[in-house]
Amino acid sequence: MLKMVKIAIGSVISIFLADMMGLSYSTSAGIITLLTIQDTSRETIAISAKRIGAFLVAAVLSYVVFQFFGYHVFSYGVFLFLFIACCDPLRLGSAVSTNAVLATHYMLEQNMTTAQVGNEALLLLIGAGIGTLLNLYMPGKEKEIRMTQYWLEEDLRAVLLRMSEYIGKEDRSDYTESCFDKLQTDIAAGKKQAFAYMNNTFFQESKYFIDYMNMREQQTVVLRDIYKKIMSMRTVLPQTGQVAELLRETAVTFGESNNAKDLLARREAALRRMQDSELPVTRQEFEDRAVLYGIMTDLSYFLQLKKEFADSLTKEQVLKYWDGVESGERQNL
Repeated sequence: MLKMVKIAIGSVISIFLADMMGLSYSTSAGIITLLTIQDTSRETIAISAKRIGAFLVAAVLSYVVFQFFGYHVFSYGVFLFLFIACCDPLRLGSAVSTNAVLATHYMLEQNMTTAQVGNEALLLLIGAGIGTLLNLYMPGKEKEIRMTQYWLEEDLRAVLLRMSEYIGKEDRSDYTESCFDKLQTDIAAGKKQAFAYMNNTFFQESKYFIDYMNMREQQTVVLRDIYKKIMSMRTVLPQTGQVAELLRETAVTFGESNNAKDLLARREAALRRMQDSELPVTRQEFEDRAVLYGIMTDLSYFLQLKKEFADSLTKEQVLKYWDGVESGERQNL
């Protein structure tokens, strides 16, 4: 709805300004505004810059073609062919339509004077300028992303708690991968929102949410591996309780603004206790003990991913997204 309002208002303003300046084909300024307003601010600025660059190419080609072949439809066809051929390798394809329309004005006027080129340049600047100015305003999406983050972390917490429960059971017939479905849905939604947020802001720290969602996506891959290992176990060993407790602690202390150092230390302590345990007696105990070690390794990587994310944040990102608390002071996951 907001985009439609911007297009309507912007087109009217552009036409009005072009009329006030006495420009020929003033309605073209409104059409350019319509074509300029994109879904994000960065897209709008990028396409405006491309149209200005393509305008210079179009002006040179128009002069050469119309001077050589004359001002008629056949000449315009030659111009279009050459113009598109030049724009494609320069990655200016999105700017072809606007400048192709402006070039028709030279054909209709049957001349290409400096004044006429200036007229077209002003139409482009007014149309693209108004569209860009209007699209610099985008409603904040951070609240929407924060809500997705909340549900994403709740999903991860639920997965970890189920793991801590089912790792201690021999019957896991009702433990399925469906627990990951909502998690994957929330990650996909979060990544989409994060990219939209970045493309509507112009600061380095705006990439925070993309990095955050990528980190959670990597953690989800690790959790799937842990799930498969749990399902492969045939017995419940005495050491299983230690792993279950660590999974439970991870779930309970789960959150965004933390560095995982405390849980990594607890994981190392739990691993040492496991190593001090008596050796397995049967082949099945040996295999399941190896699976437990694999789960501990995966959990370490899960925690390390969060620690690396926390350590990679700039001071500006910490101040903006973590309420000013330094990452080194965070105690949770």
